[in-house]
Amino acid sequence: MVILGLLLQFALVWFGHHRRHQGKYSHYVAILVWSTYLAADWIATVALSALLKAEVWELNSELVVFWTPFLLLHLGGPHTISAYSLTDNELWPRYLLGFFIQVGVAIYAYVKFRINNTLTYMAIPIFVTGIIRYGERICILRAASRKQFSNSVFSSTNRDAEKHLDNTNNSTSSHVPRTLDEYLREKNVIEEGKSFFKAFYLYKMYVPLFSELRLRIYRNLREHFMLSHSISAEDAFKIVQIELGFLYDMRYTKTTVLQSKKGQILQGIYLLSTFSVLIAYSITVGNCSYPAVDIYITCFLLGGTILVDIYSVILHVLSDWTMFYLSIPSNKGHKFLGGTIASRLVRFEAKKKGIVSMAQHSLIDYCFKVNTSCWTSILRALDTEDLLGKLRYTSWEKVNPNLKNFIHSHLQEKFIRYRNIKDEVSRERIDKTYEEFDHQLLSSILKERGDHVLQGKGVDFKDDFKWSINDVEFSHSILLWHIATFLLFYDDKRRYSSSALGSYCQISKLLSNYMMYLLQVRPLMLPKGIGQVRIRDTQDEVIRFFGHVKSLNNNDAARALLHMENEFPLSLIHRKSVLRDSCKLASMLKALGEELHWDLEDKWEMIANVWMEMLAYAASKCRWKQHATQLRHGGELLTHVALLMAHLGLTEHILIVPRQRAEEQSLKWDWEQLSHISYYLA
Repeated sequence: MVILGLLLQFALVWFGHHRRHQGKYSHYVAILVWSTYLAADWIATVALSALLKAEVWELNSELVVFWTPFLLLHLGGPHTISAYSLTDNELWPRYLLGFFIQVGVAIYAYVKFRINNTLTYMAIPIFVTGIIRYGERICILRAASRKQFSNSVFSSTNRDAEKHLDNTNNSTSSHVPRTLDEYLREKNVIEEGKSFFKAFYLYKMYVPLFSELRLRIYRNLREHFMLSHSISAEDAFKIVQIELGFLYDMRYTKTTVLQSKKGQILQGIYLLSTFSVLIAYSITVGNCSYPAVDIYITCFLLGGTILVDIYSVILHVLSDWTMFYLSIPSNKGHKFLGGTIASRLVRFEAKKKGIVSMAQHSLIDYCFKVNTSCWTSILRALDTEDLLGKLRYTSWEKVNPNLKNFIHSHLQEKFIRYRNIKDEVSRERIDKTYEEFDHQLLSSILKERGDHVLQGKGVDFKDDFKWSINDVEFSHSILLWHIATFLLFYDDKRRYSSSALGSYCQISKLLSNYMMYLLQVRPLMLPKGIGQVRIRDTQDEVIRFFGHVKSLNNNDAARALLHMENEFPLSLIHRKSVLRDSCKLASMLKALGEELHWDLEDKWEMIANVWMEMLAYAASKCRWKQHATQLRHGGELLTHVALLMAHLGLTEHILIVPRQRAEEQSLKWDWEQLSHISYYLA
């Protein structure tokens, strides 16, 4: 069992690191991490229980006692994963109770079976290391729990920091609040590392959001919380991805241990002690008559433990935290590696940042591919929502530069419109307070789900399209527009060449399938509704309409559905199905383009912007706790969009408060004191 436990540690180190990346195999990695995470603790617990029940005469070798401390090391877990989900962090008291029980059992077994020889004393360093590592895991889980994490964000400033900030604010010297770019130039941050630096400071400012806390920011400090509007889409998504990586490390890994000097020293002691025991064991084992198998198992345990720790250290050296540290030429690490090597290493890691892929799920495709065999029925009894089937038929597409630019420019336009309206109205005398007016204006902009786009195109929205957007719940609207987009895409693909469809057509399809993926696989990230009921009835209607035809391609399916808009047999129409209304919507959009003399680019630009407004609406309505939860699956595009919107001021969780007191007017910003962010909040 102890060998199996070590192999599971190797698996946890590997999969625990790779689950932070989303892609084609991320769902399978998540399943492997879940099973390995549970099995690792279970194996160690069972092995300790077996030792507790065993008698001295039942042991085949004295080396079995030497293996006991390794079980505590395995319960401590590797540095790449401390919790499988946020729920594990909340259960830290249960793990604490388990810590006392397991350590007690291990000590009892060690004392019960110990023999006064060299081997018994060599196990002591491993024993101490195992207890400390197990305790570290409990401390990390407690620190990452919601209550403790929130307290750490809004902890009161210590006396030294408060004295420093007060001295800065009371200084008589003229001081213009510096932007983050100016601060980076002052720190001589290398060009390659600016993304890591910006992400780190923005993470420090926005981390309270992921604890479901609202930020009240003084108006004179607002610009410090905003991402520069001149930044490119590629850099913006890169910074957001690094921010989320910092958050993932704080909530799911033991990164905080390796960040501190104390933790680094302890890690060095762990490695040296294990390596010393390995050397001592190699010297003394020759004089003992232990079974060869047990000798090899012991060597494997010692060597494997060293390799796991070394690999964890290497991963930390290549982490975003190290890149952030190496970005300052004055740091010891930068000087040790040399400017050229440090810059190249940071540049190499920076190139890999940014969201790479997004999930895709087509409802019509799923209906054609879904299997209805007897084995499927058995699995469906266990997986009632057919989540495994949905994941199986989920594909992945690259988040290309065109999509990034489209999302970024749309959000910037939304912010500029919000700012211009606010500036225009604020010049006039209004009865409401600034805070109430600002909140209502922002709320009205964030509620847009496509209506603003259609009205801006001169469409009679109220009479023609309101029924598909504002008059139905959000999940209903997603279904309607998803099927309509599917029908129009394959209808145009049949009628025109692929090159004629243009980039907006591809963007529309990507966003449509992604929103359908959220509705099917991640419904908790969307506003509540009966979307699953509508999906089920719509799927049944599609399957009955096509009569389980498997060879039908998407072009023929789209043509058949468009022609059957007004001829659906009543026997096929389900109460909550949206198939017929989706065909109606597709026909109306097709006729609208002909009526307004739109070309393909104009039509698909309008549809793409409708989907973009839906994406922004979903991002603004999703709870930040859900965003943090999905990081264990690699993070979602929706989370990147939500955080990017927050950086632009497009979130209701950040309230801008006008200055009202004299001390607030003299409040000055200090980038060095962001660990005490509560000092700057209203």
